[in-house]
Amino acid sequence: MAGNPTPSADQPRARLPWPWIVVGVIVVGLFVVYPPLKIANKSAPAASGSATNTAAFDAVAFAGRFWSEELLPATSTATDAGTLLVALRADPAASAKTHAHRVGLGSAAYYFARGTGRITAVERSRLLVEIGGETVAIRTGPVFGNAVRDGTGLLDVNQVPGLAEFNALSAEFNRLVEARVQPALKDAAVGATVTFAGCAEAPESLPASGPLLTFIPVQAELQP
Repeated sequence: MAGNPTPSADQPRARLPWPWIVVGVIVVGLFVVYPPLKIANKSAPAASGSATNTAAFDAVAFAGRFWSEELLPATSTATDAGTLLVALRADPAASAKTHAHRVGLGSAAYYFARGTGRITAVERSRLLVEIGGETVAIRTGPVFGNAVRDGTGLLDVNQVPGLAEFNALSAEFNRLVEARVQPALKDAAVGATVTFAGCAEAPESLPASGPLLTFIPVQAELQP
């Protein structure tokens, strides 16, 4: 009887394409997870802290404007140095809580104070000044650190695009101190009177010797 021939036992069976199906599924999955092309919307606004915002930020202009419009006017209401030194001598921790400023948790605390005192020593990079029986130092040499940026409590990182720009402000404020304030102290002599405003890091405990605080001056004037 005619019909389809029955394959003999010696004839190989046709293989199902399962391995190729599995490979195809894997390839499709990889294209979904890792697409070869990424379409970007050029009209979308740049994210905060992006290269566009970083390029637009001008640390020199920002620091100069902040210095003139906010920092210098604030010196008139800075903590009285005599009052601060009395509080510091009595209890450094309590003094920091009452008078110091911090930018964030875990950061150093800084004082912003103004005062008048008599110069007792002129050293290579600082003046020693007596105020109410206590000695402080005023920095006259190169300036480093974040005391001016953080000491007034007027500026925080949210006012600039990111941390890199915030750090750039420290360097610029230090440059302004060296260019605008320290030259007024170049003729300082023992026995002269200095009136100043500045920022100083708050110590966790009283120093065993030497000045209680070292101020970075943002304003200074000598009198004979």
